Amino acid sequence: MFIIHVFKIMCVLAISITISSCVVATSTYEGVVKKSDSLQEYVSVIKRQNMILENQNRAHISLIEDLQNEIQSCKKRVYTIEQQFEQAKSANSEEIKLLLNQLESAEKDLFTRETKLREVELIVKQRDSAMNYLKSGLEKSLLGFKESGLEVEVKNGKVYVKMSNQLLFKSGSASIDKMGREALKNLADVLLVQEDISVLIEGHTDNVPINSPKFTDNWDLSVLRSTEVARILTLENGIDPKRITASGRSEFIPVQEGDSPDIRAKNRRTEIILSPKLDELFSIVKQ
Repeated sequence: MFIIHVFKIMCVLAISITISSCVVATSTYEGVVKKSDSLQEYVSVIKRQNMILENQNRAHISLIEDLQNEIQSCKKRVYTIEQQFEQAKSANSEEIKLLLNQLESAEKDLFTRETKLREVELIVKQRDSAMNYLKSGLEKSLLGFKESGLEVEVKNGKVYVKMSNQLLFKSGSASIDKMGREALKNLADVLLVQEDISVLIEGHTDNVPINSPKFTDNWDLSVLRSTEVARILTLENGIDPKRITASGRSEFIPVQEGDSPDIRAKNRRTEIILSPKLDELFSIVKQ
């Protein structure tokens, strides 16, 4: 009997050790899965930012290539006129005078185009530098809200501050909660220093029709949310209302297509788009 009793105790201990090992293994596996998902999400973000920077770079290259082509065209005109001038040396003085005037005009045009190219390149460089500096400042100021669904990125020469509804609004509401007000205050502190930045606020919803007597549809909800953000920035934090435009995009500009709860959560957001004043660049291009 004693031997049987000891044998039972040893079996129980063996089973306990086996179960403990399984729990530890399961815990370790879940940790690895979570870390893998986190790394995959980070890689996706890096890929999106890289694509944005490539598109922005292509736009700049296109503008510079256009100006370079114009310069080459002017150089060809100068060369042609010089050749004509050499051929006309033996002709009458009036024809020579005409060719000299044409040559002078072409050289002035060439100088103007080259000057414009240098100015455009300088302004584009300064703009990109200013936007990256602004992005860096915003990331530091809003770092504490990153886990609540806040993202900052540079796209097409503008800074996009994306705030999820988790941070700003409760479901079916256009009222901003305490955490959302704190995030907007931190954003306003940066904008008060950067006075030459214009602010576009866009409200976005998911594709589920709103079912509330307070709102007619998702258009109504997205507009009211963006105007509420505008009020917080202007009335409570002192941003000049002339710098701000509030708009609603409803469900029609999703971050990702799909109907899963996670995708819908990503699409429910407010985007605050910060743009530099480009009046100087536009005036150069129009010349």
